[in-house]
Amino acid sequence: MLETTIALEKRSMALYARFAKIFASDSTLHEFWFGMARDEARHVGALDLVLTVLDLEGQAEQPSPVPCDEESIAKLRDLLEHYMAEPDREFTIERALAIAVEVEETELEDMVGSLLRGLQKRDEYERCQRLLVHDLGELSYMIERFCQDAALLQRCDQLVEHHAETLRDSAAS
Repeated sequence: MLETTIALEKRSMALYARFAKIFASDSTLHEFWFGMARDEARHVGALDLVLTVLDLEGQAEQPSPVPCDEESIAKLRDLLEHYMAEPDREFTIERALAIAVEVEETELEDMVGSLLRGLQKRDEYERCQRLLVHDLGELSYMIERFCQDAALLQRCDQLVEHHAETLRDSAAS
């Protein structure tokens, strides 16, 4: 499960890095997309560290404490591969922002959080949740600034609120 989640995070990172390249002529957009890619890289690092520790403890081959939703994993893998296969010219900023919301709406971030919680890595879990809320807040701002799509903005704001509430609940327990 950890290896699968790491692979999906790497593909999300690659998509955001690709958007940073596509929108490199606008420094604001380039920095935004590069920041999104960097934060996905942090998730990869956190999960890879957990995997390394589990391996050193002889527990890496143990069953995952988090159930594996094969359908969600396959859906996200197909989604990411579809967008990675498209030519650069297909991506307007509006479409790239909509794709980011679509990716962030998948269960990937919840899977990362569940894995970190299930493996008793509370500090890493809370750090990842804070970064996620921050990233989604920035995504919301970019939609408002560059997209003017009220429905997309609302979807993103709902994601921000969902993950902020999850972080508040974690801090309270």
